Amino acid sequence: PDLIPDPSRALAAVVGRPVLYGEPVIDRGLDAWATAWLGEALDPALAFRLTVTSGASDAIDRLLSQTLTRDDPVALEDPCFLSSLNTVRLGGYRPVAVPVDAEGMTVAGLRAALEAGVRAVVCTPRAQNPTGASLSPQRAAELREVLADHPYVLVIEDDHYSLLSTQPYHSLIGPGHRRFALVRSVSKFLGPDMCLAITASDPDTAERLALRLSPGTTWVSHLLQRLAHALLADDTVRAGIRRASAHYARRNDAFAALLAEHGIDADAGDGLNVWVALPVDARAVCEQLMRRGWLARPGDEFILADTGAARRLRLTVHDLSDADARRLASDLAAAIEAADLKKAG
Repeated sequence: PDLIPDPSRALAAVVGRPVLYGEPVIDRGLDAWATAWLGEALDPALAFRLTVTSGASDAIDRLLSQTLTRDDPVALEDPCFLSSLNTVRLGGYRPVAVPVDAEGMTVAGLRAALEAGVRAVVCTPRAQNPTGASLSPQRAAELREVLADHPYVLVIEDDHYSLLSTQPYHSLIGPGHRRFALVRSVSKFLGPDMCLAITASDPDTAERLALRLSPGTTWVSHLLQRLAHALLADDTVRAGIRRASAHYARRNDAFAALLAEHGIDADAGDGLNVWVALPVDARAVCEQLMRRGWLARPGDEFILADTGAARRLRLTVHDLSDADARRLASDLAAAIEAADLKKAG
C-alpha cells in the first residue's frame, strides 16, 4: 500500500464544476493525455477512438457483449487470468484454450483457435497472469502474421500492468486489423479504488461501446477521470510508479532465487506474482502450506485445457520481509516433501 500514490493533493486540485447530462463522457484532459499514451503504442496506420470504463474487466465484458452472442467461441490464454475466464464463462461464451509459454501466446495455439472459428481473442501482451510471460518481438510478429488472414476477429489486448512493466510492449494488432481494442487500467499502479480503464479501439467498436456508456447510466465519474489524469500527468507520481515497478521485480527475483536454493523452479517473469513449478499436485501442497500459515493459489484454478498447470502455484510475495520470504521458501520445500510422502504413503 505504501507504493500507491497519495491522491490527496491531486484531489483538491481537480474538484471543480459539476458535469451534467449531455456533456462529453470523457474528460477533456484525460482524453488528450490518453490519446498520446495509447497512440504511441498502436501502429500509426490504425485509426482509433477512446472509451473510459470502470476497470479492465468492465471493458472486456462490454467489448465481448457488443460483439458476440451466446456460445460464440473466444480464444483465451491457458493458463488464464481468472477475471477474463470468469467473464467469458458468465457471458455464456465458449472459451478456447491457447497455450502460453515463456514468450506468451503460442502461434500454433492461436492458429488452431482461429481454425476452430473463434470470433474474439483476449491476450495479455506482458506480465501475463499467472505466468508472468511477456510477448517477445518475434512472437508478436508471428501472431500478427497469423491474424492477418482474420482481420474481423476482435483482438482485445489487456495491458493491465502497462506503466509497471519491466518489458516493452509488443502488440498482436497489425496495421490492417479491422476489429481491435487495447485496454489499459490504472488500478495496478494508482490503486484498486481508482477503478478506471482506458480503451483504444477501432471506430466501429468504439461506437458500439459508446452506446452502452451513455451519460446518466454507466459513464465513469468525471471526478475520478480528472483525478486519474492529474496523477498520471504528475512527474513525481510517475517516478513513484517506476520505483514500485523496480520493487516488485526485485522482490520476485529474490524470492525465485531463494526457491532455487531449495531446488524449486519458479518463473519470476513480469508482474505481481511468481509462478512456481512443483513435482507434485499443487492442491496437496496448498493444504500443507495452510497448515504452516500460508495461503496460495493452485495452478488448476487458471486452467482451461493444459493439465500441466495442476502442478503450479501462484504466489504473491513482494510485500514479504526478507525473513518471511526465507520462511516461506523453507515452508514450501517442507510442504512439497510432506505432500510427496502423503501421496507415497
